[in-house]
Amino acid sequence: MTKRAAIASIARPSPTGTSASAPLQPSLVAEIRRSRRHPRPTQFDYLHLRQLLEDLASALENVRGPVRDVLDVYCGTRPYEDLLPAGARCVGLDIDDRYGTADVVTNEFLPFPDASFDLVLSTEAFHYVSDPAAGVAEIHRILRPGGTALITVPFVWEYDRTTLEHRFTGPSLASLFREWDDVEVVENGGRAVSWTTLTASMLRLAESHLPRRLRLDVLVRPLFPASYLLVNGIGVLLDRLERRHPRNRFALPMNLLLTARRPADA
Repeated sequence: MTKRAAIASIARPSPTGTSASAPLQPSLVAEIRRSRRHPRPTQFDYLHLRQLLEDLASALENVRGPVRDVLDVYCGTRPYEDLLPAGARCVGLDIDDRYGTADVVTNEFLPFPDASFDLVLSTEAFHYVSDPAAGVAEIHRILRPGGTALITVPFVWEYDRTTLEHRFTGPSLASLFREWDDVEVVENGGRAVSWTTLTASMLRLAESHLPRRLRLDVLVRPLFPASYLLVNGIGVLLDRLERRHPRNRFALPMNLLLTARRPADA
């Protein structure tokens, strides 16, 4: 059976249709994937993405096997697929195929039969689910008993005023999975990572408002990558200092990462 045929045997047709979007150029898709999988210190979001990558890689290494079938929910460019357990087959679901990487394109949330997957992965996307509790119930339904949900969501990050999004604290995210086993929430960075990313994002905003001719000027063009490099360097030092101090009850993380296992008897 081919991969496409195997996917077709899992997914059921969506009654809600799909979102149309013009496909991006392959070179741009490759750059977006690279920027997330291999962030550079000259990126404004370097420290945030590096911390997310490290915690995600660690969480995936510790997923209990066997992991044969993986669902990547709102998969985007699928930048972290190489971190999945060896031999796992991954199905990418998204609301459109602008990146040319989705296997299943639908507005329906998780149109798959019961107990189809051993691991459900959703990176930086679950906060768009309109009804989080119903979303968790659907993840539970399509996971096999003992299967793992791995979800990352932003905390300190801009939001779109025209789009429904949710923000979760660690306890509120964990409470959605309170009936699950081995629930753990990891904070991807603290105040230092948040400060660094927000400061660099202000520089990026200033860069985006420059006239195109100035952005391309040979004297101006190197200034912003150099500024991001400087801010990220300061952020790395601040992060090291922050890690030396014991944790207390108050937190300001850039991101949250949750892992939870569907109970084997549920």
